[in-house]
Amino acid sequence: MHGGGVMRLNPGRVWRALGVGFFLMLIGVGGTLMAVTVFPLLTLVSRDPVTRQRRVLYAIHLAFRLYCGGIRWMGVASIETVGTERLRALRGALIVANHPSLLDVVMIMAATPSVQCIVKAGLWRHPFFRLTVGGARFIRNDLEPEALLAACAEALREGRNLIVFPEGTRTLPGVRPKLQRGFANMAIAVACPVQVVTITCDPPILHKGHSWWRAPEKRSCFRLEVGELLDVGQFTHGRARPLAARRMVAYLENFYAEKLGYGHAGTRIEETDRRCPETGRCVA
Repeated sequence: MHGGGVMRLNPGRVWRALGVGFFLMLIGVGGTLMAVTVFPLLTLVSRDPVTRQRRVLYAIHLAFRLYCGGIRWMGVASIETVGTERLRALRGALIVANHPSLLDVVMIMAATPSVQCIVKAGLWRHPFFRLTVGGARFIRNDLEPEALLAACAEALREGRNLIVFPEGTRTLPGVRPKLQRGFANMAIAVACPVQVVTITCDPPILHKGHSWWRAPEKRSCFRLEVGELLDVGQFTHGRARPLAARRMVAYLENFYAEKLGYGHAGTRIEETDRRCPETGRCVA
């Protein structure tokens, strides 16, 4: 309260709230414009389907780089990146990241020239997004398990990277990451490297259950940090896929718990093995 009970308006907070709304709208509008202009043009000049898709993905990459630059320039949020030169050189890898906000996939695609996504089937019916996901040949998450694995394997073997959020949905601030096992089964089946990415946002915004117009008192800072590139061989060593997958999940759950400040459980493979014994019982 200020000056006899009148609430003081924070212009910066109002600006950031309007900016968030504008950039959320821009994703749909910009994606539709690209789908009816850029993508058809690329189709005309690219007869080979693989070349066409590569160019579409690169166009999306450039668009998201511009998008993130606009967020910074307008002061809606800060975006910091660490080690993203590794993403630019990445080929045929599974990019695994935690999922604190709606902007996570945008930031990863802005940093990675050739990357594909597994997207919700509902986006294929969305009036704005269906043209974009179709043009980029993103992978639907409602495919049968065998078809989904085959589509992912094809993308990885052709040298495209694949983004996976193993938590399955955006998380709530302060909740320790709990990973689903599908990404690990996929990585082991395809024998592809796993690139670990950590994303934070302080103060939190655009997380699960957050209304976009509720801007925090100060400007949010997104931080994307590229970590180690994991060789799936370090989790297998002749083990059956289910046990190797549990081993990888336990390792990454404890990695994120330590990285995000939920306590130290040890992230060396030997320490993970002590929490994921050969019996198949896994406590992370």
